[in-house]
Amino acid sequence: MFPLTLARTGEKWIIRKIKIEHEIKKRFKELGFCEGTQITVTQAEHGNLIIKNKDSSYAIDKDFAQHIFVG
Repeated sequence: MFPLTLARTGEKWIIRKIKIEHEIKKRFKELGFCEGTQITVTQAEHGNLIIKNKDSSYAIDKDFAQHIFVG
């Protein structure tokens, strides 16, 4: 298990843990990103990421991505 910022582009990952405040975690879950969800990092620039979940893509900044652990 490691931070999402270290995940390789183009590979599928499972979200194992999200260590952020409750309100942000709740919103993230509403978007379909929760522990156990499969995601793909489609683009990474300067630590900021574009991640895909099912049919949607989202931009996540590097500070936020450091609190999402995948494996």
